[in-house]
Amino acid sequence: MQSFLFSVSNLPTAMTTFRRFPLAAAVLCLFVPAVVSAQDLRAERERWVVHSRSSDAAMAEAVEGLRALYAKSKDAAVRADLTALLIRSGRGAEALAVCTGCAPEALSADELENLGKAARDAKQFPKAAALYRTLQTRFPDKKIGWLGSALVAVDMERYPDAAKSIEDYTRRFGKDKEIQTASDYLAQRTMSPTERFAVLQDKKSAAPDRDNVIAAYRAAGEIRAYPVQARIMEEHAPFFTETDRLWLKKSEASERLRSAMKTYDYRQLAAAYRDLGDVMAASEKGSELYVAAWRDRIGAATALGRHKEAVRDYRELVQSGQQPDYVREYYAAALLQEGSPNEARRILGGIAEHQLQNDKRIDDETNEKLIKSDADLMYLSAAKKHLNNWNGKRYIPDFAHRTEVENPYYSTRRFWEIRLEAWAGNNAKAERMMKEWLAERPADPWALALKGELAKWNNRPEDAVDAFARAKEFMAYDSHVWLDNKLLDAQITAGNWRAVKQGTAAKHRDNPADAEFWKAYDEARAPELDIRAGMMKATQPEDGTEWSQQMRLYSGRTSDGHRAYIAEQSAYVPNQGEPLRHGRVGLGTEISLYPATINLEAGRGFQLNDKAYAQAGIDYRLNGRLKLNAAAAFNSANTPAKALNQNVYADEYTIGAQYTHSANTSAGIGAGLMRFDDGNTRRSYHGHFMQNLFQYNRWKLDGALWADYTRNRHIPAAHYYNPKNSKTLSGTLTLSHTRPFDNHSKLTQELTGGAGRYWQHGLAAENTWLLKYGHKWQFGHRLWLDYEAGRRQAMYDGRPEFENFGNLGLKVKFK
Repeated sequence: MQSFLFSVSNLPTAMTTFRRFPLAAAVLCLFVPAVVSAQDLRAERERWVVHSRSSDAAMAEAVEGLRALYAKSKDAAVRADLTALLIRSGRGAEALAVCTGCAPEALSADELENLGKAARDAKQFPKAAALYRTLQTRFPDKKIGWLGSALVAVDMERYPDAAKSIEDYTRRFGKDKEIQTASDYLAQRTMSPTERFAVLQDKKSAAPDRDNVIAAYRAAGEIRAYPVQARIMEEHAPFFTETDRLWLKKSEASERLRSAMKTYDYRQLAAAYRDLGDVMAASEKGSELYVAAWRDRIGAATALGRHKEAVRDYRELVQSGQQPDYVREYYAAALLQEGSPNEARRILGGIAEHQLQNDKRIDDETNEKLIKSDADLMYLSAAKKHLNNWNGKRYIPDFAHRTEVENPYYSTRRFWEIRLEAWAGNNAKAERMMKEWLAERPADPWALALKGELAKWNNRPEDAVDAFARAKEFMAYDSHVWLDNKLLDAQITAGNWRAVKQGTAAKHRDNPADAEFWKAYDEARAPELDIRAGMMKATQPEDGTEWSQQMRLYSGRTSDGHRAYIAEQSAYVPNQGEPLRHGRVGLGTEISLYPATINLEAGRGFQLNDKAYAQAGIDYRLNGRLKLNAAAAFNSANTPAKALNQNVYADEYTIGAQYTHSANTSAGIGAGLMRFDDGNTRRSYHGHFMQNLFQYNRWKLDGALWADYTRNRHIPAAHYYNPKNSKTLSGTLTLSHTRPFDNHSKLTQELTGGAGRYWQHGLAAENTWLLKYGHKWQFGHRLWLDYEAGRRQAMYDGRPEFENFGNLGLKVKFK
């Protein structure tokens, strides 16, 4: 450049020269700035590269400096240095975005190598393959083009292409360490995980350096050989950190959780829950390890029945961001336990959509939760459709498609078919299917347990107890706790508190396997308030409003099933302007002597009923289907108000029998004798039959028939209704719709219409009818509320009476 540097003193000579050669002068004037600019650009580029080596902050400054320089110059060398620095700082995605419009043919060898690595790291395998292919075509003497092509082919699972690339490399460059690594990578990807671990274990034994130890450790983790991982960690302690040890503990706990969830092993579930909690306590809150352990602990809490804790933890965890589907599925399972199927179904539906998009099928466990959520929502037809997601064949090909093995979901599908048929009201079909299964497999404990559940759903708890006890004979010991709880729950329903007391003697409240049982046990023993009230107003002939109410406040049950109560009832009869009021209050007790339950009550009447009263009754469960009862009352609560107004009291004696065929079909008969102080003796007989006629999802149609016959002794002075004899035959149809809400709440709406015929001695037979509408609410396990209103036509001494009426019921459990 010395020739282009001149002083002012030489300027005239130079100008003379320029005038002689004007073209040369022009070219020279253009060339001088270009040369100077290229030298400055290279100097600035080199300065940024040198600067990047001093610190991480300097690296960031250098990247931004080169980025600005490239934006201004569009120089290929600047672009290559910028790409290299981005790769060195772990910003491969930014490196790939530096020149998205650049064709691979326009890139330098270094750029092709760097961008190929960045694309591979970003799992943009087609792009990486194109870059490496260009590299080996344009720069065939560079090994990395051939090596990169082999590695990307393995990544893309194009194993024949990978093998050919390795062969081409070896033929051109020989068998060196780099291509041996690629060969090992191909072998590992085409081997089974167990074979891969064996190879890496041998390499570790031959050369126990850090790379081989870590590779063998990770391969052991892939096959969930956690004891082997622990041994490797112990033998090569310097290669591992405390965080590595916590990750191993977390992995072991997660594996224990998965296994225990399949076998219902509550001890292992509790151990997994405890270990995951320990990992959380020992790790940094919010770290990857902490979050991973927390996610699985939500699953453990759900499996242990700690659904409130699981729901609470998930709602706290989700504040940090969207959770993986498996964690959301844990949450949905907890919601189902909590009695919140609506929210659970929305979550499970989203998870199923993801699985269909990614895997073209719904996971088996997710499918089962979908069935349960739809069943809990009473969408039984939708639940049945999900059954088709499972292979219905008994035998399916094994993994290698060489032989057939038992389909693990064959029984699961069949059992869900039985459950759904029962819940849909097809009890006869469900029991027939159950019988057919047990005829072929009489010692199947899970089928026997399902038979017990069917009996309990059909209001036959004694039959359920027998089935659960039979199942226990064949069930593995680890599942006995689950069956014992089923059995005890059925005995609670039957009222066999003596057996319940014996069964609970060996149980502990801190055992997570018994958590749900203790909850049901406490609910059954809780103090309780029952209130019933009714009103009726005759509109033709018109009269005032008649009302009545009764209340019982029960104590909690003792462990033997006994309980005491306070009873109060009162009534008001308008009586055409001469109102009649009466009531009573007393103390009572229920004594559990299974199969008998004895009820004793005594107290005092007030207002018109100015007399003490006493009553005793017995309910006797003859078997799972037939129940008998008998009662006697001194100063009966059924004494008419007009009789009390005449100072006439009555004693009453009743007997009855109830037969339960299934949840769909029941019947009963009864007879009564009432002796009045005025010499009247009233004999009554009645019978009823109830049948479910139709059921579809949330809709249900029930029918009922009622017949009674009453005969009285003629007492001319009696003011109360006292026909010589009368007969009633009536029937009702009730259409109901049940809507489940979350938190174990639901609403049942009922519309009932009825018609009948009434015969009274000495009078013409007349028709009767009834129309009413009502709601039945359940709020969790503590509060029930029902109310109804309607209109009816009744008959009294040959005269029709039209009445508007309403009833209200409230039940509260204090626990």
